[in-house]
Amino acid sequence: MAKKREEREMGMLLDEIIEGMPLFAKELVAGGVAGGFAKTVVAPLERVKILFQTRRDEFKAVGLFGSFQKISHTEGVMGFYRGNGASVARIVPYAALHYMTYEQYRRWIILRVPDIGRGPVLDLVAGSFAGGTAVLLTYPLDLVRTKLAYQIVSSSKVNIHGVVGMEQVYKGIRDCFSKTLKESGLRGLYRGVGM
Repeated sequence: MAKKREEREMGMLLDEIIEGMPLFAKELVAGGVAGGFAKTVVAPLERVKILFQTRRDEFKAVGLFGSFQKISHTEGVMGFYRGNGASVARIVPYAALHYMTYEQYRRWIILRVPDIGRGPVLDLVAGSFAGGTAVLLTYPLDLVRTKLAYQIVSSSKVNIHGVVGMEQVYKGIRDCFSKTLKESGLRGLYRGVGM
């Protein structure tokens, strides 16, 4: 009985916190949670897609189901989620910023250009600005996610220096960021942003 009362009080406290948040903060939270959940659900397909795009010889020949089997056999279930931490770390702020800035740009355009109406032109302009803003602010996370998903690691093939053949092995998000910064500087984190 006391536990139910505690749960009810906690729920009421959470409701009060959410009600007290400014609209832009609610939009940030909603976009971030939705983006993180969706990205985790599709992570195995995302990993196979990246391997198809970058490691054609090894994965393209065996097809979709063969790729799933190969990852499962060589890396285990967690192999399907390699790079997902970086992916979620990228998508949460991206989705949060995209959703929030879309709504903010949309409101700003309606106030500044009242004759624009509320149709597809408004949505296109607000969405374009929001997408550009979100990409510019989160691009380094996308680069790191791609680098982490690209590498194939088999614990039996990793040597003491963290190198598989001539391939760089990143231990995680922070390691990938620091090595990229050390190698190429800040510009290295934005390599390819204009494409």
